[in-house]
Amino acid sequence: MLTIILAAFFFAYYFVNVARIIYFIKKVWQIPFEKRIKPFDCVTCLSVWMAVLFYFMPFEFVQFICVIFGAGFIGQKIK
Repeated sequence: MLTIILAAFFFAYYFVNVARIIYFIKKVWQIPFEKRIKPFDCVTCLSVWMAVLFYFMPFEFVQFICVIFGAGFIGQKIK
């Protein structure tokens, strides 16, 4: 269960704060940058929804996500 929580947080943190994919989505769909697109621009909101999704996925996949995005999170914090 802890792995699911960590994987959801690491994925959401990377998606929102590091890769900033939401800015690309807003640019492609011509959405004003000040308009919010929940849950994709909020780490808390996205991590909750990803935790629900990860709960129903195979545990090996969740572990893979946790390791990959956890390494990215630590690398971002050390940098």
